[in-house]
Amino acid sequence: MSMDSLLIRALVACYPAGWRDRYGEEYAQLLADLRVHRRPALILNSLLGSVRAHGGEASMTKLIWAAGLFTVAGIGFAKLAEDDADAGHGMDILLVTAAAVASTAVLTAVLPDAVALLRARDARARRCAAVPVAGTLFWYALSRLVVAVTDGYPVHSTANLIGFALIAVTGIGVVAATAATASTVLRREPARPATLITAGGMAVATVAALVWGVQERSAWTGDRGILATPFVPSWLLVVLALAAATALASRPLRRQP
Repeated sequence: MSMDSLLIRALVACYPAGWRDRYGEEYAQLLADLRVHRRPALILNSLLGSVRAHGGEASMTKLIWAAGLFTVAGIGFAKLAEDDADAGHGMDILLVTAAAVASTAVLTAVLPDAVALLRARDARARRCAAVPVAGTLFWYALSRLVVAVTDGYPVHSTANLIGFALIAVTGIGVVAATAATASTVLRREPARPATLITAGGMAVATVAALVWGVQERSAWTGDRGILATPFVPSWLLVVLALAAATALASRPLRRQP
């Protein structure tokens, strides 16, 4: 399977099941025709479209997909900031703290139902629980294989870029699959405090990433960003993804008293 096909599958998987059943095949063909792997703006637009498509889903579903998108954006930020000489200070600490608070709130919201489903010996829930475990193990094995194969190649060589893209796309696919399976069994409305803390933590992390990029912009030169793209577009992509996750997590607050 080509890298383009893997990316298309990951993007289509971000949409609700009902939407995929109705439009998935045509949308996948459209992404292939538009050569989505060469158009970062189209990838972002597709992700934002998936956020809008989940607008009619249950509040817990919104929270889970927001957490998934936030996780992907957080990993992107970590990759972007890996060469930052001042890492561990200022905005970095604020972003990590806010992300930890938001993640803890999500776990607080979903854990009781997840434990109850597993204790009830629900076969469907057990299969869903196996998805993140199996997916993470597969991603880790793939990562180790890619590192072993590309060892010795220059950092910005084609082999390293393809390897990194494979790891990234697979990781996004694992996160999307985890969110999709979790949202099918966790249907209870999350408590307002958990939703509020999640959205608040994500909002703080988004602002921290924005301020960090403004502070760091003058110190970055050359191709050192995600997938060896220039720093500014990579940083903006991460900030937009964080903002989209925040917007999705905050949607249930508009309906809750």
